[in-house]
Amino acid sequence: MLASTPPKGMRTTVRTPGTLVRDISRSIQKALDSAVRRAPEGSLTQRLLRSAARSWATAWLIGITAIAACTAWVAALLLDIEAPVPAAAGAVITVALSLNRSMRTGLSLVGATAAALLVAFALYQWWGLHVWTVGVLVIVSLIIGRLLRLGPEGSLQIPVTALFVYFLGEALTNDVIVTRIVATLLGVAIGLAFSFVAHPERPEERMTEQLSEIGGRLGALLVAMGHVSGDRLTRRQATEWLTEARALAVETRHLGGEIEELGLGRRFSVGSERAVGRAILDQYSLLQQTSDHVNSIARGLFDATSRGSVRLPEGVGQMLSSTGEALSVHADSMERALTDGDPATGVLAALEVVEEERSRSVAELKEMDDTGALLLGGSLVSEVDQMAKRLAGTNGR
Repeated sequence: MLASTPPKGMRTTVRTPGTLVRDISRSIQKALDSAVRRAPEGSLTQRLLRSAARSWATAWLIGITAIAACTAWVAALLLDIEAPVPAAAGAVITVALSLNRSMRTGLSLVGATAAALLVAFALYQWWGLHVWTVGVLVIVSLIIGRLLRLGPEGSLQIPVTALFVYFLGEALTNDVIVTRIVATLLGVAIGLAFSFVAHPERPEERMTEQLSEIGGRLGALLVAMGHVSGDRLTRRQATEWLTEARALAVETRHLGGEIEELGLGRRFSVGSERAVGRAILDQYSLLQQTSDHVNSIARGLFDATSRGSVRLPEGVGQMLSSTGEALSVHADSMERALTDGDPATGVLAALEVVEEERSRSVAELKEMDDTGALLLGGSLVSEVDQMAKRLAGTNGR
């Protein structure tokens, strides 16, 4: 019997042990979310279930880390390694939410452990065990950590490990040094393996969800700003919008730091994963630029209210709202576009509406006698033009 082939264009997913384990966590998360929706609104049961649903990902990571430590300990004993503690500690420190972060943490830990053991051994051989040598040990260890560029975690790991092993005295032999390094390497390897299931979703999926969520909130904020044409804009309302825009800008920067730390599309990824990682970097660049434009619009509206309330032509408000709706459509279709490669045709249709409202805004602004409103409207049109151009470019226009 011939095996059925998937339709052309359909994306196939390889089922790995890591995927199967993550599916268990996903199922539990979905069950908790479903239980929250079914529970009586506002009841104690619903609050408890909501708390459990929100903390499930953290509980999963804690459980996986504990299992990794136990596995490393047992593996060290099976390999007849006399120091299972460094193996368990190495696994605990190495388990992370992405392979890239786990790899960097593990390499940092191995380098720190080796440097700490060698520094402690050499210092004991030269000066022996004294109170004042503790300070020398810490100074030398921190300097070595900086020179090796092990990062904040690795640099601090060296003096901590060195202090522990320093007091072994004569018991700190070459065999002990080699044994501890081997045990740490074992723990790092096991930590790397368990990092594949440390989170129910892959890093690409988590970043896509967060990009979509922040993009949707930026779109909703622009839609709210679009109501400026219907009512006179007050200082209080403009302040609220500017505060929200700045908060979204901070979240966007934090997300960028996390994407950079995960190294999506760069190291330790090949094939389709690398392509998705690069696409996520492109989407983050678009999100960052969009956040800057939304901040500029909010700032412009805020500054305009310094002389009192402001009223703009109806077309300007509709232009802002239609731009926000286009951003929301883009955010909603982002996950499908990144994972399945489906073009976001809805975004292109939404951008056509933006163009229509933009033309209407320019025509209405030309008829205005208020210089302040004219300057503000022109600034808003410029910001919308840049957002629409970047959004159209991202969606293949």
